[in-house]
Amino acid sequence: MTTPSLPTISEQERLTQALFRTLLDCMSRPGKIGKMAPSNGVLEIGLDPCVVSVALTLLDQEVSFHIVHDNGASSSMLQVYTMARMAPMEQCDFVFLQGTDAVDIRSLKRGILTYPDESATVVCSVKRLSEAATRSPGTTRLTLSGPGIKDECQLCIDGIDQQLMSCWQTANQEYPLGIDWIFVDVEGNVCCIPRSTQFTWEVM
Repeated sequence: MTTPSLPTISEQERLTQALFRTLLDCMSRPGKIGKMAPSNGVLEIGLDPCVVSVALTLLDQEVSFHIVHDNGASSSMLQVYTMARMAPMEQCDFVFLQGTDAVDIRSLKRGILTYPDESATVVCSVKRLSEAATRSPGTTRLTLSGPGIKDECQLCIDGIDQQLMSCWQTANQEYPLGIDWIFVDVEGNVCCIPRSTQFTWEVM
């Protein structure tokens, strides 16, 4: 049995650059589902490989992060690898959580009127993202509108807590204040919903 080789630096840089372009495209076109490649085991820290890829792309020494329900080990390894700072959830720039985490995200940074971009970004891991309704019970369907969307579009999320949805909607009621979101599913699909997007939601 051979041990799989880790990607070279150039390979990891290529993956990171490609994902960064995908995230930019998805953030400018809310509701669009992009495809990403996992980090190929370059950093195994107890998070989904696709979430690790997002972390490696966005975190650096200039930002802070928090992993919800982490025992400390994953955060410590991510800090060493990215040089980003660990911080309490209410003070950090990036929050990593599961869609099933029933946490109150209304206390996250939402920016201020003079600097609305000083808000938190939530990276949320879910079961499945799709553009059409699925038959899975409990799937949440969002109807999105706003900048980057022609009229409106729909996004279906399988594996997100209703309390989390309610807190998110409350936190984003006073645009330009609010929280940006990046959703990642287990198949490597990714979708971004910036704070400028208005939405309604219902459980199918």
